[in-house]
Amino acid sequence: MTRGEKTDERSSCLSRRKFLGATVGAGIGGLSGCLTLNPNVSVSGLADSQIFEKVSVSDSWASGRVVASVSLTPTATTESGVRDLTVISSSGTEFDTAAVRSGQTKKSIFLPVGKSTLTAVDFDGKTVESVEVTVRGNKLL
Repeated sequence: MTRGEKTDERSSCLSRRKFLGATVGAGIGGLSGCLTLNPNVSVSGLADSQIFEKVSVSDSWASGRVVASVSLTPTATTESGVRDLTVISSSGTEFDTAAVRSGQTKKSIFLPVGKSTLTAVDFDGKTVESVEVTVRGNKLL
C-alpha cells in the first residue's frame, strides 16, 4: 500500500464518520421534543359512555403519535350505528379516522401525544358520542 492509498482510505473513513455523525445529529434534531417514552392514555367521560369501553396503548415510545386500541360496547355498531371513529387534535383538525364494521368491538387508531377528542360517528355522519383523550409520557429531548 502506498502513502497515497493510505491517505485516500483515511479520507474515506473520515467522510463516512462525518456522514454518520450528521445523520445521527439530524435524526435527533428531527425528533427533538417529539419523542415520548412509556406513553399512557387517560380518557375523560369513559365511565358514562354508551359507546366506548376502553382506550389503551401498548407502545413503549411515541414520536408525536401512538397507536391506540379502542374497545367499543357490544351495541355500539349494531344499535347505535357507529361506522367511523375520528380523532380531532387539540388544534381542531382531524388527526385520524377509521372505519368500523357492524359487530366490530375493537379498532386501532392513531392518537396524538397530548389532548384530543375521540368521536364515534354513525352512517349519516352524525356524532354519536365523544370522549376527551390525553396521551402522556416521559418526553425525551
